[in-house]
Amino acid sequence: MRRARPRRAVWHQIAKPKPDKKNKEGFPAYSGTPEVDLVNVLMTGSTANLFYASARTNVAEIVDVLKNFKDDEFLAKATVYAREQGYVREIPVASSIVLSTKSLDLFRKVVHRVCKNPHDWQKFIDIARSGAIRGGLGRALKREIIEAIRNLSVYHAIKYPKAVEDMINVAHPKEDVNPVVIRYIKKKETSGDPQLEALEKLKRTDDEAEIVRLINEGRLPYEVVTGSVRKMTPAIWEALLYQAPYFNLIRNLNNFLRYGVFDKDENLDYAIKKIKNKEAIRKSMLFPFRFYVAWKMVPHDGLKKALERAVEVSVENVPELEGKVCIAPDVSGSMSSNVLGDYSVLQCIDVVGVFTGAMIKKCKKTPIVLPFESEIAWDLVDKIMEEKTVMGVARHFYPRGGTSLSAPIEYLLKENIDVDYFIAFTDNEEWVGRSFRDVLADYINRVNPEVKVYLVTLLPYRDYPTPVYMRNVHYVFGWSDAVLRYISTDVESQIEEVEKVEL
Repeated sequence: MRRARPRRAVWHQIAKPKPDKKNKEGFPAYSGTPEVDLVNVLMTGSTANLFYASARTNVAEIVDVLKNFKDDEFLAKATVYAREQGYVREIPVASSIVLSTKSLDLFRKVVHRVCKNPHDWQKFIDIARSGAIRGGLGRALKREIIEAIRNLSVYHAIKYPKAVEDMINVAHPKEDVNPVVIRYIKKKETSGDPQLEALEKLKRTDDEAEIVRLINEGRLPYEVVTGSVRKMTPAIWEALLYQAPYFNLIRNLNNFLRYGVFDKDENLDYAIKKIKNKEAIRKSMLFPFRFYVAWKMVPHDGLKKALERAVEVSVENVPELEGKVCIAPDVSGSMSSNVLGDYSVLQCIDVVGVFTGAMIKKCKKTPIVLPFESEIAWDLVDKIMEEKTVMGVARHFYPRGGTSLSAPIEYLLKENIDVDYFIAFTDNEEWVGRSFRDVLADYINRVNPEVKVYLVTLLPYRDYPTPVYMRNVHYVFGWSDAVLRYISTDVESQIEEVEKVEL
């Protein structure tokens, strides 16, 4: 029996506000509210060259949104939310600098939650000096850099020596702020610290056995060893395998393969067990996409299977989704954009594939999957639904064709298919077919007035296919597993989640 339509919902959908802008392809679109635009920029902002915009244009638009936002407290909360819940670092760092020009009190509350290590502080210094946001580094900013130096460990000095040196040279802290770190960076004094002494000895020797001993005794990280040793050998790489933190292991699988470390069964077994270790996966806080990138790059069946298992574990904590679900992944040409930078191997199409695989696994009932470009990509549907793992689903995705965001809804409308949730992973830059707003309005009035639509936006194009206040539509920005949790727990608004952040 068809559900009765609430009269109020039908009347609400009859009103059709006119689009007030054009998207990058000249198709009608809507503007967002300042809050929606801000969260979009912070969660998906990119300084890379994208399909529809150059790096220069992206940076200019990001600075414009951040500078012109009026609610300082919401800006502070959104900055923390993006850094702690998203996959982004650079834009929240820039936002913290913008805050320093608006409210020093809020800036102090935010900056140490955004800049978590010397690499972040180095980016902070670079952006502040660029002149794009403020005239440079003033006393207030330098005070917080000094406070960060006070809390640096020897490990930070070893792993990020150039970044720590930049922090010291800019802020000019007194030596007693952190004597061991400052003396090492400025004077190469080890102060009797065993890690620092091991590193200095490492720099002065070419003896392979001595290098291995120093790596093990000093627990020296990969970045330090590869930057200090003149010639890397299989034995040195083997020593690094057993010192490698989880993320470092995932990033260097190809190096370990190339240098023959995995020719030894015990080394390969160690790596596979560590990759699949549930506790290690959870502690690493790696998103599924990191495993996917490694999976694409590694030409080894055993390691690939381990990485597949790691992805399944990494999405285990995402709650399951009740009801009937339609998943609509965008596989159009614009999904070829890199999401993390010009030299990143992670493309939007990879994110879409992983998201789709994860959502399929999290639907209690078998979902309807409708990948789309200019039309529905039916050739993908059977391939996707036959796969058993997230990685298996993702490997079938590649960008092609135009963008008709309305195509999946048109199909549901034509076939009179009633779904509770419609979830699209897209950049929202539609330009083929009827407008998504018009097709969705027809679907709401003819099939299901209570359908919940989630448009997961992967890039910072602020061209919305519906008014952002439309009752049935929820915009979600970002590409972390937090996005999946947001959808499956049915939070009313990502904006409300930002407002709950405590400063």
